[in-house]
Amino acid sequence: MLLLSSLSNAFSISSAGRPSARSSPMMAEMANGKMEFDNVAREWRCKWQDDGGGKASSATLVAIADVVDEFLPQLKALDGAVVNRAVCGGGLDFKLCT
Repeated sequence: MLLLSSLSNAFSISSAGRPSARSSPMMAEMANGKMEFDNVAREWRCKWQDDGGGKASSATLVAIADVVDEFLPQLKALDGAVVNRAVCGGGLDFKLCT
């Protein structure tokens, strides 16, 4: 339950409960100009527990999905936001990127 509490706290969008709009970032450079990007993302990660059924039936992933579903409308409402979910079966990682 500590995992879900931490995950739920991590998804707080704003104190008023409204998504805050962000301006589009300028293209950034890294590695002395050899890498450029114009997409800056926030990533939340947590571990999930394999209860024997893997990704298909993990109770932890179901609980994580419930928390994500609660905050998904707020995340998608952010200007220009795209939300991606990733589940790694080998490392038991769950990632949510906006």
